[in-house]
Amino acid sequence: MNKLKNKNYVFEEGDLESEGFIRKSKKKNKNYGVILSFLFSISNEFFKLLKNGFFGYLFADMYTKCNQKWKKGAIYGIFKTKRRVGRGRLYLARLYEESLIARIISWFGKRIRNSYMRFWGLIFFSFGCAVTFVSMFKYYLIEQMDQGVLIIGIAMAVISLPFLTSKSRLGEALLKGKLSRYIIVKMLSLDEGKFESDETVSGGSYSLAFSIAALLGFTTYFIHPWAYVGTAICVVMIAVIMTFPELCIMTIISIVPFANVFKNPSAAIFALLVFAIIGYVLKFIRGKRVLRFELIDAFILAFAFLYLCGGIFTRGGERSLYSAIVYVVFMSIYFLISNSFIRKTWIYRGIKLIVVLTSIIAVVGILEGGVINASWVDMEIFNDIGPRVSSFLGNPNMLGVYLVIVFPFALAQMLLAHKNRDAFGYSICVIILIACTILTWSRGAWLGLIVATLLFALIYDTRMIWAIITCVASLPIWYTVLPQSIINRFISIFTLEDSSVIYRLNTWRGVWAMIKDNLLVGVGVGESAFKEAYEIYAVSGTESVIHSHSIFLQITLELGILGIAIFGIIMMMYMQKCFVIIKSKDDKIRSKTMIAAGFAGIVGSLVAGITDHIWYNYRVFLLFWIVMGLTVAMTKINEKEIAKKEAASVSNIRSADLDIDIY
Repeated sequence: MNKLKNKNYVFEEGDLESEGFIRKSKKKNKNYGVILSFLFSISNEFFKLLKNGFFGYLFADMYTKCNQKWKKGAIYGIFKTKRRVGRGRLYLARLYEESLIARIISWFGKRIRNSYMRFWGLIFFSFGCAVTFVSMFKYYLIEQMDQGVLIIGIAMAVISLPFLTSKSRLGEALLKGKLSRYIIVKMLSLDEGKFESDETVSGGSYSLAFSIAALLGFTTYFIHPWAYVGTAICVVMIAVIMTFPELCIMTIISIVPFANVFKNPSAAIFALLVFAIIGYVLKFIRGKRVLRFELIDAFILAFAFLYLCGGIFTRGGERSLYSAIVYVVFMSIYFLISNSFIRKTWIYRGIKLIVVLTSIIAVVGILEGGVINASWVDMEIFNDIGPRVSSFLGNPNMLGVYLVIVFPFALAQMLLAHKNRDAFGYSICVIILIACTILTWSRGAWLGLIVATLLFALIYDTRMIWAIITCVASLPIWYTVLPQSIINRFISIFTLEDSSVIYRLNTWRGVWAMIKDNLLVGVGVGESAFKEAYEIYAVSGTESVIHSHSIFLQITLELGILGIAIFGIIMMMYMQKCFVIIKSKDDKIRSKTMIAAGFAGIVGSLVAGITDHIWYNYRVFLLFWIVMGLTVAMTKINEKEIAKKEAASVSNIRSADLDIDIY
């Protein structure tokens, strides 16, 4: 069989045919009329010149060439050389596989999968009856009954009944269930054979299970039963997270918008991320995960290292170090996503989850009605605006930035929906996100949303430039249609009448003076480091400032000139990496649209970050790197698919691609 080569990959021709990369292509011609066809031809030629000229080289081709040189360098060789990495991983893998912990985990896992359902039913029944007995005993003995404990006991006993009547083993039962089977087979792509019953393995000791469960149930006289239930849930969750880091990432994406329900939101997310990192590292050592380390990854790693140094060498003390560690661990989600999500199905699930959950917090924001806070609005000028909503983010500006990052994804989902009900659902999400962004009354978020939408529209279809020109030309009409409160609020960005604008300008004066005196290494990371250094630079009226009110000034102040330079390079490379796929001749519309949406959301957030320290909220910081990771993971998959198409074209056969979603 012929081998088809690309400068980065080698493929079998049969593989390309089976994956759909070699097939006949079809062209569809559409007639838009004389005027529209003329306008579209002008825009197409204009953007073609940009794509093939210096602009295209600067924003796409340059990264490709730099990345190729990086892959030939010595640093990349550390990751690439199979002999070094292979021997090291083989040694560590053997060390882990032969360890007592690994054998205990394997032993428990095998026996749990092969345990009978009635074994677990007996545990629940015994524990529930014991808890119920203790609750009733306490009531008759000391006339004290906790109704919550009684409900738990009865519920456990009732739940156990279906288990007691089942003759299946746990592994078989999981394969029979629709939801559990979908998770095991479709989502995790696990081998079904591991869940089939093994008659050589015992189904569990019923007498021992009954005795231990009853003993634990009787101890609820002193210990609340939720302690046992919570411990069991945590153990199961940790085991699943360590085994499947991708599920942990999805869990983090799920709880980020609502993390303030925890007593310490950052600590909860931090713990999940640590477990995900450990699980991924163990998987990587055992050869069950890959590490794709590109040039942009090297700069992001250097940026994270600077943050860690900013927490160690700082004026802020222990609190600054804590902030730096949180930033570094949160930033690691980029590496987890870009290396774990090697299939587009995971990426699309993550994007859908982000859009749906963000729409939920937007609905909550709209329904809560917001609050009137004098520190958020100059009431002498903006006495005609309504309360500013903040939902679960606690601050309207932070909520606005969060919505800006997600909004292009909602637009993309709406445009790409194949079913009418999906298109309708995502249209509702788009409307909700726009409405909530307006109700935040965050001018930075408004500006960021406009920029993100225009950028996404241009990338999605270059012909949208005529729609944009039409909108700009019709600004006088919009001026008469939109509510005067919105117009006044937006125009105030460019005036000095608003006290908050003057407050920011005075803050920037003091921060700029700090930067000039600490340009090389910065003052350190976090609020405590800022407060320690800002006292002698504060302009009158800004003494209580806790950050610089600008993401770019904040990075420069915390990490010095090197930090802002590396961040600028990261954003430039991110832009280039996205445009490599966007400008390619590949006809994979869904992938390009999602990459464009992620890119537009990041740019929109940075526009909002001109006048706000958007990373002050840890959850916005985490979402920023989640979106970065999702889009970079998508580009890595597409690069390999494009390489397959180029290899297929060598055989002079018309080629087309096949989305990896079907795997």
